[in-house]
Amino acid sequence: MVERNDPARAGVRAGRIVGLLTAGLAVVSLVRFQGSFYADATALLGLIGIESGRSVVALFWWNVVVAAIARYTIGYVVGSLVGVLYDWLEHPPLPVLLGIVLVVGIGDGLLAGIDTRSVLIGSAYVVAWLCYVPAFYRIYDPDAGDDRSGPLRLG
Repeated sequence: MVERNDPARAGVRAGRIVGLLTAGLAVVSLVRFQGSFYADATALLGLIGIESGRSVVALFWWNVVVAAIARYTIGYVVGSLVGVLYDWLEHPPLPVLLGIVLVVGIGDGLLAGIDTRSVLIGSAYVVAWLCYVPAFYRIYDPDAGDDRSGPLRLG
Protein backbone atom coordinates (compact mmCIF):
# COMPACT_ATOMS: atom_id res chain seq x y z
CA MET A 1 0.00 0.00 0.00
CA VAL A 2 0.97 3.61 -0.50
CA GLU A 3 1.60 5.86 2.47
CA ARG A 4 -0.88 8.67 2.77
CA ASN A 5 1.86 11.27 3.09
CA ASP A 6 3.84 10.24 0.03
CA PRO A 7 6.21 12.72 -1.73
CA ALA A 8 5.69 10.93 -5.06
CA ARG A 9 1.93 11.52 -4.82
CA ALA A 10 2.51 15.16 -3.96
CA GLY A 11 4.90 15.31 -6.94
CA VAL A 12 2.20 13.94 -9.23
CA ARG A 13 -0.28 16.55 -8.07
CA ALA A 14 2.22 19.41 -8.32
CA GLY A 15 3.27 18.05 -11.72
CA ARG A 16 -0.35 18.23 -12.86
CA ILE A 17 -0.38 21.92 -12.02
CA VAL A 18 2.82 22.45 -14.01
CA GLY A 19 1.34 20.33 -16.80
CA LEU A 20 -1.72 22.57 -17.00
CA LEU A 21 0.44 25.70 -17.02
CA THR A 22 2.79 24.42 -19.72
CA ALA A 23 -0.14 23.07 -21.77
CA GLY A 24 -1.59 26.57 -21.75
CA LEU A 25 1.76 27.98 -22.81
CA ALA A 26 1.97 25.45 -25.64
CA VAL A 27 -1.47 26.43 -26.89
CA VAL A 28 -0.64 30.14 -26.71
CA SER A 29 2.65 29.68 -28.55
CA LEU A 30 1.04 27.56 -31.29
CA VAL A 31 -1.86 29.97 -31.79
CA ARG A 32 0.65 32.81 -31.98
CA PHE A 33 2.21 31.19 -35.06
CA GLN A 34 -1.04 29.96 -36.58
CA GLY A 35 -0.67 31.98 -39.79
CA SER A 36 2.79 30.69 -40.56
CA PHE A 37 1.64 27.12 -39.86
CA TYR A 38 -1.17 27.51 -42.40
CA ALA A 39 1.20 28.93 -45.00
CA ASP A 40 3.84 26.23 -44.48
CA ALA A 41 1.33 23.37 -44.40
CA THR A 42 -0.45 24.64 -47.52
CA ALA A 43 2.86 24.88 -49.39
CA LEU A 44 3.92 21.41 -48.21
CA LEU A 45 0.61 19.81 -49.16
CA GLY A 46 0.72 21.63 -52.52
CA LEU A 47 4.13 20.08 -53.24
CA ILE A 48 2.74 16.58 -52.90
CA GLY A 49 -0.44 17.40 -54.83
CA ILE A 50 -3.00 17.63 -52.03
CA GLU A 51 -5.45 20.51 -52.01
CA SER A 52 -5.23 22.10 -48.57
CA GLY A 53 -8.60 23.74 -47.79
CA ARG A 54 -10.04 22.71 -44.44
CA SER A 55 -7.52 19.95 -43.90
CA VAL A 56 -4.86 22.48 -42.89
CA VAL A 57 -7.20 24.00 -40.30
CA ALA A 58 -8.04 20.56 -38.93
CA LEU A 59 -4.35 19.61 -38.90
CA PHE A 60 -3.48 22.78 -37.00
CA TRP A 61 -6.08 22.24 -34.27
CA TRP A 62 -5.17 18.55 -34.02
CA ASN A 63 -1.58 19.69 -33.47
CA VAL A 64 -2.74 22.08 -30.72
CA VAL A 65 -4.72 19.35 -28.92
CA VAL A 66 -1.86 16.84 -29.13
CA ALA A 67 0.66 19.43 -27.90
CA ALA A 68 -1.53 20.33 -24.92
CA ILE A 69 -2.00 16.67 -23.98
CA ALA A 70 1.73 16.01 -24.36
CA ARG A 71 2.66 19.00 -22.20
CA TYR A 72 0.23 17.92 -19.48
CA THR A 73 1.62 14.39 -19.59
CA ILE A 74 5.21 15.61 -19.39
CA GLY A 75 4.37 17.73 -16.33
CA TYR A 76 2.58 14.80 -14.72
CA VAL A 77 5.39 12.29 -15.29
CA VAL A 78 8.33 14.58 -14.53
CA GLY A 79 6.53 15.95 -11.47
CA SER A 80 6.14 12.41 -10.20
CA LEU A 81 9.82 11.68 -10.84
CA VAL A 82 10.85 14.81 -8.95
CA GLY A 83 8.69 13.65 -6.02
CA VAL A 84 10.32 10.22 -6.12
CA LEU A 85 13.77 11.83 -6.25
CA TYR A 86 12.82 14.02 -3.29
CA ASP A 87 11.87 10.91 -1.32
CA TRP A 88 14.98 9.02 -2.47
CA LEU A 89 17.18 11.90 -1.26
CA GLU A 90 15.39 11.54 2.10
CA HIS A 91 13.50 14.82 2.10
CA PRO A 92 16.22 17.39 1.37
CA PRO A 93 15.78 21.05 2.29
CA LEU A 94 14.02 23.59 0.09
CA PRO A 95 17.13 24.79 -1.82
CA VAL A 96 17.81 21.24 -3.07
CA LEU A 97 14.25 20.78 -4.35
CA LEU A 98 14.37 24.24 -5.87
CA GLY A 99 17.64 23.34 -7.63
CA ILE A 100 16.20 20.12 -9.04
CA VAL A 101 13.10 21.88 -10.33
CA LEU A 102 15.18 24.75 -11.69
CA VAL A 103 17.33 22.34 -13.72
CA VAL A 104 14.18 20.73 -15.16
CA GLY A 105 12.58 24.12 -15.81
CA ILE A 106 15.65 25.61 -17.49
CA GLY A 107 15.99 22.55 -19.72
CA ASP A 108 12.32 22.67 -20.67
CA GLY A 109 12.40 26.45 -21.11
CA LEU A 110 15.50 26.25 -23.27
CA LEU A 111 13.88 23.72 -25.59
CA ALA A 112 10.65 25.73 -25.73
CA GLY A 113 12.58 28.94 -26.36
CA ILE A 114 14.52 27.37 -29.22
CA ASP A 115 11.34 25.84 -30.68
CA THR A 116 9.35 29.09 -30.57
CA ARG A 117 12.32 31.43 -31.06
CA SER A 118 11.02 33.41 -28.10
CA VAL A 119 12.91 34.14 -24.91
CA LEU A 120 9.64 35.23 -23.32
CA ILE A 121 7.96 31.85 -23.87
CA GLY A 122 11.10 29.99 -22.76
CA SER A 123 11.16 32.08 -19.58
CA ALA A 124 7.47 31.41 -19.01
CA TYR A 125 8.20 27.67 -19.03
CA VAL A 126 10.85 28.17 -16.34
CA VAL A 127 8.39 30.15 -14.22
CA ALA A 128 5.74 27.45 -14.74
CA TRP A 129 8.17 24.85 -13.43
CA LEU A 130 9.07 27.03 -10.46
CA CYS A 131 5.39 26.90 -9.49
CA TYR A 132 6.03 23.22 -8.73
CA VAL A 133 7.89 24.02 -5.50
CA PRO A 134 5.15 25.92 -3.62
CA ALA A 135 2.52 23.51 -4.96
CA PHE A 136 4.56 20.52 -3.76
CA TYR A 137 5.04 21.96 -0.28
CA ARG A 138 1.38 22.90 -0.05
CA ILE A 139 0.33 19.35 -0.95
CA TYR A 140 3.08 17.46 0.90
CA ASP A 141 3.35 17.93 4.63
CA PRO A 142 6.25 15.97 6.12
CA ASP A 143 5.07 16.81 9.63
CA ALA A 144 1.56 15.44 9.16
CA GLY A 145 2.44 12.40 11.24
CA ASP A 146 -0.04 10.14 9.47
CA ASP A 147 2.03 7.01 8.87
CA ARG A 148 -0.88 4.67 8.24
CA SER A 149 -0.91 2.99 4.88
CA GLY A 150 -3.83 2.09 2.69
CA PRO A 151 -6.44 3.86 0.66
CA LEU A 152 -7.94 7.10 1.88
CA ARG A 153 -11.54 6.81 3.03
CA LEU A 154 -13.96 9.50 2.02
CA GLY A 155 -16.43 10.42 4.73
